[in-house]
Amino acid sequence: MKQKPEESIRIYAAGLFLKQLDVISSEIPGVRKQRDIEAVHRMRVSTRRMRAVLDVFQDCLPAKRGVIWEKEIHGLTSALGAARDTDVQIDSISHILKNIPDPQFGPGIRRLLLRLKQKRNKIQDRLLKRLTAYEHSGVAEEMRAAFEGAAARSSDIYLYTPALYQRSFDTIHSAFETFSSYEESIQDPANVADLHAMRIAGKNLRYTMECFSSIYANELKNTLAIMRTAQELLGSIHDCDVWIQFLPGFVEEEHQKTLAYFGRDRYSNHFIPGVNYLLSLKQGNREEQYKEFIEKWYLWKTEKVWENLFQVLQVPFFNKKENIPLSQNNPVQSGGNT
Repeated sequence: MKQKPEESIRIYAAGLFLKQLDVISSEIPGVRKQRDIEAVHRMRVSTRRMRAVLDVFQDCLPAKRGVIWEKEIHGLTSALGAARDTDVQIDSISHILKNIPDPQFGPGIRRLLLRLKQKRNKIQDRLLKRLTAYEHSGVAEEMRAAFEGAAARSSDIYLYTPALYQRSFDTIHSAFETFSSYEESIQDPANVADLHAMRIAGKNLRYTMECFSSIYANELKNTLAIMRTAQELLGSIHDCDVWIQFLPGFVEEEHQKTLAYFGRDRYSNHFIPGVNYLLSLKQGNREEQYKEFIEKWYLWKTEKVWENLFQVLQVPFFNKKENIPLSQNNPVQSGGNT
């Protein structure tokens, strides 16, 4: 039988759970209407934050129902991720199409944009089904019922306990160890899989830090900004890698589709210049983004960003007698997030 965490941790975690439930709920109408691609982005980020909270405070969950909650939130993240990734691709290609240097690039880029929009419509159907399944599952209501009582006691219980700070240190340190473990392998730009894995680990580190940002006032602000930059650069590298892998086969795929539909193909060769232009563009972007990330990585090491982070995280342990939170001059509610 697992030991229950200290009450301060349960109450603090309850605030985090409820906050992300509110964000998820508020974004569902916008995601359904598909008018603002940022609604998908915000909801996706919120589900990721929720998953981080579920992971960090897993011992605050009811054993059996907690597994079901995690599965449901993971399903939402996956469905939203497919939609968001395609939205970003459509936005990128639309921008490129408006600025092509040669008209001969138009046919291939327009055909690619058409296929992406068709793909996005299919994804929206699956996303709507997932949203409906989430709403009918009762998970949101169950989680609210499980955590509202604890959250209501936040003003009666002192939250800034050594146990909470210890959890902060342990979970952030563990996430950083995974993130930084890729340092050696990413020195080779051809290590696509490790760069992608580092990107995922970076997201986990950022969202884990956000779980505890409120108990350090603004002390984590700089490191969180750096993690957002790292995440954006690694994300851009990954996006380029996806394009570089996909584009070489696109013309042949269109050729086969045309043959299957019309029995002949007199047009797909017109797509080649535009597709080759895109491929060259993405390869160039990839080189630039990779170079910038490596330069910033060494800059962050020179500036001792990570050492400074763990110095901040350790400070509360040197002040256990007073037990004064770093945020006492700027009190925040339990469950604060950035």
